[in-house]
Amino acid sequence: MNSKFFISFLTVSTFAVSIYLYVNGIGTMDSSYGPGEVILFAIPSTMMLVAIQLFTMPVLLKQGYFFSRFKKGMDYIFVSLILILLILHIGLLLLASGTEFDLLRLLPVLVGTVLITTANTIPRFQLNSIDQPASQKNSTQQIWNITLRPFAYPLFWGGIIMFLCVFLQGTFMLISFFAVLIITLVTALSRAYRAYQLHLSKL
Repeated sequence: MNSKFFISFLTVSTFAVSIYLYVNGIGTMDSSYGPGEVILFAIPSTMMLVAIQLFTMPVLLKQGYFFSRFKKGMDYIFVSLILILLILHIGLLLLASGTEFDLLRLLPVLVGTVLITTANTIPRFQLNSIDQPASQKNSTQQIWNITLRPFAYPLFWGGIIMFLCVFLQGTFMLISFFAVLIITLVTALSRAYRAYQLHLSKL
């Protein structure tokens, strides 16, 4: 599915639901979470800004290589942002309408989404090093390309495991969340460093 259509559909749908709730006064918003208008429309408005940025991005991509080389991963980043905002909006609506809902349980879902999106996006940012002379094989571009996938792989599986933390209870969920996050980041950095060292040993 086209990312622009998907993002536009989610943004318009979110606005439509918020307008429907506002007009019909369904589920009086708890004032302790702020004015009802803010709860209903703050995140949809942010989603609209993200969508506008996505539609204006092609203008930046035409400005040169620096922007164009990121084109392959931009759509994934924007889709991820929209999904994160949508999850937050749903959670906030449930909480503000009086539904028994632990907003903290969204934390593993949001961070897991970020980790998986990052893992799928980073490899798309490889730099062109084919035309480099042999004397520059240890350049920053070469090192960047070599360490991308080893760094991204633990992020993907860390994100999957992060989702499972939602099913844990109380303090154990938070402890598990931070443990998975730290282990994931340390493993990713360690794998990237080992890939770099292996590259040096082959020179």
